Amino acid sequence: MAIKLVLCDMDGTLVPFGASGVSQRTLRAIRSLVEAGIHFGPSSGRERGDLVRFFSNDESYLGTGIMGGGKLVYVDGELVYRRVLPHAALRHMAEELRTIPGAVFNFYLPTDEQGCGASGFGAFGATPDELRVLSEHLGEGFPQGLFAELPEGITTGAILVDELQTTGNAVIEQLSAACPELDFLQSAPFAYDVMEKGWSKLKALPVITEHLGVTLDEIAYFGDSHNDLTMMRAIPNSFCPSDGLDEAIATARYVIGACEDDGVAEVLESLAAHQGEIIL
Repeated sequence: MAIKLVLCDMDGTLVPFGASGVSQRTLRAIRSLVEAGIHFGPSSGRERGDLVRFFSNDESYLGTGIMGGGKLVYVDGELVYRRVLPHAALRHMAEELRTIPGAVFNFYLPTDEQGCGASGFGAFGATPDELRVLSEHLGEGFPQGLFAELPEGITTGAILVDELQTTGNAVIEQLSAACPELDFLQSAPFAYDVMEKGWSKLKALPVITEHLGVTLDEIAYFGDSHNDLTMMRAIPNSFCPSDGLDEAIATARYVIGACEDDGVAEVLESLAAHQGEIIL
């Protein structure tokens, strides 16, 4: 059956870690896909206001997609689903973080019910000196600085870990024991998405399939990491770059070229040229 919707993870799948944006080849491939009548959208732990910089600040690439780790769903430019993280559980987690050197909770500033509002990241659970060291070691900026209190209405956030000071496994083991209401899914070598217990990108899938009228076998899913596994298991046509995590490679139906070699773009070009038929 022909593919009608492509959902694609970002970090390590569509854009190499550390890159400032997707390649020009990938942008052209997405445009060709859309011109062929196939929907394209990111499936990412990032929010739309952050993702746009990866697409040359062109929001037209972000009209449809699953964002915020499955807590924000857009279809044809409209926000059709939004879910916030449980505030009490976040506060408990953030206080636990104060006891862990080398880790911080990095969150998107809350937006309104249409996904609009202030942009940027806030940080909690570290001292100013710890945040400075984390920023230097991780290469991540914290433009909104430290918050004394967690704001209400946070949709998306992640634990960032400086492995020069501690290990991600140790941090997540401590947080998981202290915060049973939350899950922590690795999304990058130093980042762990904070999710409501049992939540994942998969929870948002029925929303987008219902709005677009597509079936699971009409979707192509691209991912590379732990936070993609539920989607890759549910969607028959799953793809993983050859430089993805071993578990993702083992789960995917198809293993494609490496992220840094535009492996996804190559498949998108083929889908566009063959009216959604998978020909590798």
